[in-house]
Amino acid sequence: MISIGAIGIHNTLPNSEQPDLERELKSLTGKVYRRTDHFIQLAIIGAHKAVNGYELPDQTAIYITSGQGNISLFDRVCEQSRLWKLLPRPVDFINLQSNSAGFYVAAHLGLNGKNLFLAHHHFPVQMTMLAAQNDVQLGKQKAVLIGGVDEWIPKQELAGKLLGVDKTTVLGEGSNWMLIGAESKDAIGTFEMEPKLLEKTQLHRLLAAAETGTYLAFSRHFSDGEATKIMNMHAECKRYYYENSCGYYETLPLYVINRFLSQKKGRLIHIDVSVERYMIINVDNNDFSLAQSRVENF
Repeated sequence: MISIGAIGIHNTLPNSEQPDLERELKSLTGKVYRRTDHFIQLAIIGAHKAVNGYELPDQTAIYITSGQGNISLFDRVCEQSRLWKLLPRPVDFINLQSNSAGFYVAAHLGLNGKNLFLAHHHFPVQMTMLAAQNDVQLGKQKAVLIGGVDEWIPKQELAGKLLGVDKTTVLGEGSNWMLIGAESKDAIGTFEMEPKLLEKTQLHRLLAAAETGTYLAFSRHFSDGEATKIMNMHAECKRYYYENSCGYYETLPLYVINRFLSQKKGRLIHIDVSVERYMIINVDNNDFSLAQSRVENF
């Protein structure tokens, strides 16, 4: 199991326009960063909430993931190029590579370690956590700051198409972060990634072996009927509800885990699905104090 040292939650449900994150960032940190945009500011805010007040080794690594990356910037550059035949501004061109967010987070926190932006079509959070888990277990990294960042954009029809959801799905935005490492001192919990995709029979075998009272959280890729069916087959488990506290974005698993660590004591199994293949994240804080996360609107 990998130790979790700190968490931070930034989770919002915008209505008709993006929140003014530049103002919020200045209020939270006292700093303003030129040449940043909404996505980068969102990343900095979440990371700051997670580790503000902690003494981090300057070689702490940063692993960021996102479902779609910097959508609003991508849309603006495409519009400028296709409609107005304009080249992107130099700053936009640089920030179009979403790993610019990692650079700004590292600069804000004073970190000089490994800095990665990882993408995965089906399981962005799980694959990022698996990469971090492997690097910690192999001794390649002593501490990794994992972040999941997804922005809300005003063009909701475009966002829905990119995310593959219907028009009834309420979208949100989030920047949720977790500091992990091999050391157990001052930890708030532990996690373990199952390193492979599970078929349905393997999933039920794993859940049948779970301790009585284990919480199950289902990703938003499950219908309520599918989740209920699984719960009925494993009555020894309890369902962890989080759905009413957030809109949909692709890095929600990090939000769910962090919220659980802030609210509950026990073991959590987070289940995600894609094309009838499942990925599992095991979380346990039975022997730890509830996390004191930096939370917004959760």
